[in-house]
Amino acid sequence: MADLKVNEAQWTALTKKQQDEIFQGLLSTGALKAEDRIVADPQSAEFGEGTVMEPMWNPINDLVKGPCKALCDATAAAAGAWCAANTGGVALAACMAAADAARRECRKRC
Repeated sequence: MADLKVNEAQWTALTKKQQDEIFQGLLSTGALKAEDRIVADPQSAEFGEGTVMEPMWNPINDLVKGPCKALCDATAAAAGAWCAANTGGVALAACMAAADAARRECRKRC
């Protein structure tokens, strides 16, 4: 089980229904596991247009863990696509933040 932290103001601005839809959407892409949780964190930065995500997989510098990280990145891309297609406004920002948090958690496990 992983606690995926997203900005508290953005997450709590959503209705419970929106939060559940985001969780189920990211679960359907494989970005989340059923036992994972998306949690509101006052220390997490707001996710927005200026947010810089960590670099994607680099096959030259990471030959050993590369396939695992590539899978994490591909899953996160699917999650991001789901967010873009199914949410908007603050929900889109919170969804993308959750997708990025899931990606970072996945890459830590590689």
